[in-house]
Amino acid sequence: MSNHVSGIPGSPEKSYKMMYSYLYMLKQVNPGTKTCVKLDDASKFKYLFIALGACIEGFAFMRKVIAVDATSLKNKYGGVLVFAEAQDPNGQSYPLAFAVLDSENLTSWTWFFEMLKSVIPDSSELVFMSERNQSLIFAIGSVFPEAHHGHCLWHLKEKVKWHAGNVNKVIVGHKFMELGRYYTVDDFNSAYDSFEKRYPAVYKYVQEHTEKDKWARVFFPRDRYNFDTINSVESMKSVFKEATTWALIPMLDCIVRKFSDWFTQRKEAVSRSIDTSLVPLVENYLHGLWDVAQKLSVREINSYELKYEITDTAGKMFWASLVEKSCTCKVWDYEKFPCLHGLAAYIYFTTNVDGGLNIHELCSKYYWTELWALAYDRTLCVVPDMSSWNVPDQIKEVKIIPPDRIRRKGRKRVG
Repeated sequence: MSNHVSGIPGSPEKSYKMMYSYLYMLKQVNPGTKTCVKLDDASKFKYLFIALGACIEGFAFMRKVIAVDATSLKNKYGGVLVFAEAQDPNGQSYPLAFAVLDSENLTSWTWFFEMLKSVIPDSSELVFMSERNQSLIFAIGSVFPEAHHGHCLWHLKEKVKWHAGNVNKVIVGHKFMELGRYYTVDDFNSAYDSFEKRYPAVYKYVQEHTEKDKWARVFFPRDRYNFDTINSVESMKSVFKEATTWALIPMLDCIVRKFSDWFTQRKEAVSRSIDTSLVPLVENYLHGLWDVAQKLSVREINSYELKYEITDTAGKMFWASLVEKSCTCKVWDYEKFPCLHGLAAYIYFTTNVDGGLNIHELCSKYYWTELWALAYDRTLCVVPDMSSWNVPDQIKEVKIIPPDRIRRKGRKRVG
């Protein structure tokens, strides 16, 4: 991975000098792109925000869940690199915005979310997922009052398990993750009671220091689908780990180039699935259930609501409605595509009643191939080589003073 991109030298000072010119060209090749630079009172660099036009437009076709996280910059001026991302209909990371902040604090997070709100309006459908960073949490609540906020189950698990006593902490963490992923309140309560008896110290910490409606699927107040961690952002941070040691413009250009590559690759993936109604993620899931589903016992309960009683291989009964897109196992209700029992009801209906119902009609529109295609409809372009830039003089003349250089403590020399 080279840190000399777009013809920009790798000098950190050069990056600040050329910042406005680079952002101008970025917007020229990517219409609809939102950028903003914040300077302090001495005209020194403080914050930078970028949301690419293609990504902003594509979010209209995504599930409205946004993961946010930050990673430290390892260059000589420091700061943090922030990513906000969604998941596309096929379950892959979808970049929404990225930013450079001086640090993680209430002022910087508030500025970031105000910028994000300028491209993604507040909505009760919107869900943010993050670590339990208090300044971040407060900023989301202040800037996006209608949205809901969930805590990353994986990061919470890492904190919870260290409150275990003389028991295997890995097992405790696994059991806590299971608690967060139950689909029914009865199953959660039963498992939570067992958790209390087996791990009383951990249970006490969870009760006193966490909010169940922030991490447990059954208590979360809005549609979160299958999102319960920010691991996808963690993966993105690892992709750009080396770039965080570079000067700003080479780092930004590296990020844009990678996003552009992802758009190109996923356009090709969409083209291979254009003849199917559902994205491969859901298509393959339902295909894997089909053989079992068609063997289950199904009985019609209500022909108007298309409600059916389904008995699984263990003899347990469930009730599923094709009209309400719901099942008493609650998997369909949360995931937004048919569970095993819903699929069995669908097979019964299309075989014995009416073959005119398409399976994609029982899934959230966010899993339809046509929306997947629209998410990547635009091309995401990289900034051309500096030799071809055509930047107005008034842009070129605006200079940014680098922030104060961070002081790193070195080892004491022993004489």
